[in-house]
Amino acid sequence: MRIYLSFTIAASKMFFRRKSSIFWSLFFPVVTMLVLGNAGFIGYSAPNVGLFSTTANEIIDELKSSKSITIREYQSKDNALEALEKGTLSALITLNPDSKFIVTTRDGDLAEKEVVENFVFRIINQDIDPINNVSSDIAKMNYQGYKGFIVPGIAAMAIMQNGIFSVVFTLLSYKNQGVLKRLKAAPISPSHFIVGHLISRVSIIILQTFILLIMGVFVLGVSVGQGSFLAWLNILFLSFLGGILFLAIGLAISSLAPNEDSAPALANLVTFPMLFLSGVFFPIDFLPKIISYISNILPLTHLAEGIRLSALYGNSTFSTIPQLGITFAWLALSFFICAISFKWE
Repeated sequence: MRIYLSFTIAASKMFFRRKSSIFWSLFFPVVTMLVLGNAGFIGYSAPNVGLFSTTANEIIDELKSSKSITIREYQSKDNALEALEKGTLSALITLNPDSKFIVTTRDGDLAEKEVVENFVFRIINQDIDPINNVSSDIAKMNYQGYKGFIVPGIAAMAIMQNGIFSVVFTLLSYKNQGVLKRLKAAPISPSHFIVGHLISRVSIIILQTFILLIMGVFVLGVSVGQGSFLAWLNILFLSFLGGILFLAIGLAISSLAPNEDSAPALANLVTFPMLFLSGVFFPIDFLPKIISYISNILPLTHLAEGIRLSALYGNSTFSTIPQLGITFAWLALSFFICAISFKWE
């Protein structure tokens, strides 16, 4: 136990002595989060509008053929309302069996409400009286806008970057300086070295995650956890699990890289697609369907979604079992690759 503790303390000291480590692990994610959170990149645009109907109607075809808004048809109203709460939709059009329309929007989305209502008025004006057949509804839901979306996404991104890049560059440095060869000759086992570094890095990753979320609360005004202590515990667990996962991926990359020049390129090859395909900066529902299939395989997608569900909606561990299950599967695969590829030289 004393050897594990010594390695943990030594690894932590080496991390904080590197200015580049602090920059990429904390300063860069914080600046990115604050810039994107305050820039309002997802402001008003031609809205994505959900459509739910339990009856066939020729007006539905006219709605779906519109070029001014994007109509997404849903078979379940609950699924449509969930998409509205998460920001995938700007409004929901419900067509009842009596041919009456209900336009549902979130509280505060006045521009979207007017656009969609005017759109429905224009479509049905030739057939039925729009005044008596179109009504509006304000859905009570916990939607925090783009700020609420970006804060958990940046936290997940920071976990990935810290986990992968810190391990890759540290091991490259150790290999070049012959540190690993000396450790191999020392009276310690490989587990002392690996576990010590894992504990150190995971502790830093958890601290980094909570710093980002707390800054999101006080600087951007995002509500995190919705007053649920279990949600904060789940964020802690997800940060711990995600930290181990991406540290293991970093170990695998450093072990599989043929030389020190190719390791950073290989690390970027792994991380770069995940930055834009894992729902960090925008929902993956905005992507083409075939690309969303790829996104749903990536580990960062499920880590970001798990943290977002707990941070924005107060979900506990039980509610994020699908995200945890896929993360565990990636973790097992990463450790298997590490076990067969790790070398001291």
